[in-house]
Amino acid sequence: MEKAIHTDILESKRIDSITVVRENPDNYPKGKSNIYAKDIDNNVIWSAELPLIGDTYCNPIQWNKGINKDAISWDDFFSESNNSFVVSSWNCFTVSIDYKNGKIIHKELTK
Repeated sequence: MEKAIHTDILESKRIDSITVVRENPDNYPKGKSNIYAKDIDNNVIWSAELPLIGDTYCNPIQWNKGINKDAISWDDFFSESNNSFVVSSWNCFTVSIDYKNGKIIHKELTK
């Protein structure tokens, strides 16, 4: 069972040799990402890049998804991906994040 770092775990998923975790953003330390990955020894190996300084990820993760940059409608916005997940932030950015390193692959303002 995964242990939270600061608050409580809202969701997690094992992907290959890592576990990606999203903690509750309420009372999470300002300026730190509430999504991170741990290795099999429970060490944090990356924290997800934030779209803006001080932002937080408040919405559920869309696992194994990417952002279709050519989408014309919301129905086409997500694409299937084994390399990334999609999540939205408090400041209205929807981002795709690389499972390997926590870096943002693509971000869109979706206000």
